[in-house]
Amino acid sequence: MNNEEYFKVSELERAGRTKEGFALLTKLVEEGHPLALLDLSARYYSTEGYAYPVERIPTDLAKSEELAVLAKQELERLARDGDGEAMRMLASTYFGHWHPVHEKSVEKAEELLLKAYEANCYFAANDLATFYSGSDLEKAKFWYKEADKHDCRVVHDQRLET
Repeated sequence: MNNEEYFKVSELERAGRTKEGFALLTKLVEEGHPLALLDLSARYYSTEGYAYPVERIPTDLAKSEELAVLAKQELERLARDGDGEAMRMLASTYFGHWHPVHEKSVEKAEELLLKAYEANCYFAANDLATFYSGSDLEKAKFWYKEADKHDCRVVHDQRLET
C-alpha cells in the first residue's frame, strides 16, 4: 500500500492549505485509497479536534459509516494479497481506532500485527511493543528491539530499554 500521496494531505493541511489538502483527500477516496477512505470517514463523523486545520464538512453519519466499511473492505483485500501495511492498518480497525462501525477484536488485531511483521512490515513491531507493554513486558521488549533492529522504532518506553 503506497501512502506517500496520502501523507501529502496532512502536509498541505499543516501548511494551512486546507482546500488543496481536502481536494487531494477526496481524489484519493475516489481512487479507493484505504487510509483516505478512513480519514474522510472520520471527518464525516466530526471535524472537531484535529491538531491542525482541516476543511470543515457537515456531519454525515451515514456517509461516515459507508466510507469506513469501504475502507475496511479494501484493507482486507490488500491484506489477502499479502500487503503488510494493510494488515497493520486493518489491525487498527480491530482495535477500534477508526470508526464505531468496525468490529472490535483484540485477538484479531494481534494476529494481524504478527502477520504484518511476517510480511516485512517491520513498523508493526512498534504496535506490538505498545500492545504487549501492558500485559507481557518480555514480549514488549522483544518487539521494541525488533523495531530498533529494523531502524523503524518510534515508540519510546523506558521500561523496554535494556
